[in-house]
Amino acid sequence: MKIKYLFTGVLISMLAFMSCEDPDDLARTGSENVTGLTITGCLASDESTTYSAIVDEASNTITIQVPYYISDTEKIQGDLTQMKVSASLPVGAKFSPSISGIRDLVSGFQSTLVKEDGSKITYTFKADYVKSDQSSISKVQLTDFKATIRIIEPKTAGDKGEIVIYKTSSAIDAAIKSANLTISPWATIESSGWNPTSQILDLSQQPEVTIIAQNGINKTIYETKIQYPEILPQGVGYISSLFGFQTYQDDTHGFEATANRSLAVVDDYLIVSNSIDASKMIVFNRFNGNATEKTVNTTGITRSIHAIANDDANHLVAVPYTHSTNTEPSFEIWVWKNGIENEPEKIFSKDITTDSYFASLRNINSTTTNYDIGRTLSVKGDVTSGDALVGTMCYQKFRPVIIPLTNGKPSTEIQFIEFRTGCTVSTGVDSKVTLMNTDKTHPTYAFSMHNYRGINYAPANGANGYPFTIPGSHWWSEQWNSDVKGMDYIEFNGVNLLAIQNGRYTGNPQIDAFNRLYVANITSPSQTALTNGFIFDSREGNSTGTGSIPGSGYAVTGMTSYASFISGKTVLGSNPNKTGDVCFAASSDGNAVQVYMLTTDHGILAYELTRFNM
Repeated sequence: MKIKYLFTGVLISMLAFMSCEDPDDLARTGSENVTGLTITGCLASDESTTYSAIVDEASNTITIQVPYYISDTEKIQGDLTQMKVSASLPVGAKFSPSISGIRDLVSGFQSTLVKEDGSKITYTFKADYVKSDQSSISKVQLTDFKATIRIIEPKTAGDKGEIVIYKTSSAIDAAIKSANLTISPWATIESSGWNPTSQILDLSQQPEVTIIAQNGINKTIYETKIQYPEILPQGVGYISSLFGFQTYQDDTHGFEATANRSLAVVDDYLIVSNSIDASKMIVFNRFNGNATEKTVNTTGITRSIHAIANDDANHLVAVPYTHSTNTEPSFEIWVWKNGIENEPEKIFSKDITTDSYFASLRNINSTTTNYDIGRTLSVKGDVTSGDALVGTMCYQKFRPVIIPLTNGKPSTEIQFIEFRTGCTVSTGVDSKVTLMNTDKTHPTYAFSMHNYRGINYAPANGANGYPFTIPGSHWWSEQWNSDVKGMDYIEFNGVNLLAIQNGRYTGNPQIDAFNRLYVANITSPSQTALTNGFIFDSREGNSTGTGSIPGSGYAVTGMTSYASFISGKTVLGSNPNKTGDVCFAASSDGNAVQVYMLTTDHGILAYELTRFNM
């Protein structure tokens, strides 16, 4: 019967003999229990790495097991003709002739083990290349998102392992289509989701993944599983940063100085307007902020587009900047009914200086003849079907201007315009109305008050409005040195959320220096709703300091700034018009909403609010 046994480096250390030393000079260990024979080998070129040996007592053959490739990444084989051999011997035993020195273990050599009792065994020493039997996954990493992924090895032979992806963000839906795997060296991957050319694994269909060892025999199968955290029945749970970037003169991210003023989300894309050239709108991946190759088809649009938004049915909507003294004083509404890659359709066009539709706008503060609309935009409902509202601001006349639509056409003879009793008179070029329902008679809305650094709220059913009390923390509130720009509203997991862009000026003349994002739950609206419903702000998290919100703080993910976050860089511009925007977007699975804040010339930051209880 053949008897083979494998000796490892662990046993070597137990026997107090290390590295490639001359075994003939080995001193006694002092242990009378050492009776076995341990052999290791090393390449003459690398004596720090030792390899175990198989001792075949039937054929008296000792074979050093050298990995097929000695590198984990390059096809480099060790030179078996230039090796050293070491031994840990039973007490009183020795090899004759000596096994020291550099040996050719392809040809092999013989040496006799002479034991303390005088008995002898002649062994043949040689070496072989051995392919690895390792077939495991050590790491799974998504290429476009930092996710929590756990690798569970099979408990027993024949069982399957698991790749467990914890869905803590809606970004994972798209991100799991592109994963990198770290596996045992020289092993291979088999899976229906595996692309051997790109070396990318698509986990979106939760495929089985088989890792085959270099020897072609050993293999491990892993099942892909997606697990959700505990779901909150109502309200906001785990919050985290998605991304943030600052725009520089030598790294613009596609921005153009003073031009990028508003945001919209359509499908998986975050779209940024361009008031200088509408065809240069930027299309980002909404989950990671990476620029895409997609463009917005602007065929037919010849006007300056300051304001874009998305409706509740995933349509991009845009309005041109319209001034009463322009040669083109018609206010227009454009909608992309069939995706941003297809031509938009103009569904509304009326002259603000002559058309009866805008008579009430002209008649308010009639001595103010220089006025404009279309700097900012809010949309509620589906502009192509059913009831919808399209809202903009006329800051010179201190009024939101709201256009009701039904099935894509104006549903009233005149636009809705009012200044709700109880509100504070303060607007500016960056003021934005944020619509909260589609009631064309008594809409619910809020609008930002520019330098008065607050928000007016107009409740349902025409009830008196009021300004929200300015928060005492997480907010820049110095009068005339701070402002409110963009806002947006969304209903999520049983609560109503309002996100606000709060800015702070510095210097003389005033420079739009810093902007932060403030999010509150206004489900139970009152004057103190912003304070009582506070959820988080991007600069200070949800408590003093950065709290427990990942990505908040004095950094590119937590605020925008006119000063560079990177030494030696110059920010794209100073945002002289003090413009910016905020945009909410819901994930298709209903488990999260994303919120984005744009500051013209300075960059974008993005957060995700989930209903995960983590």
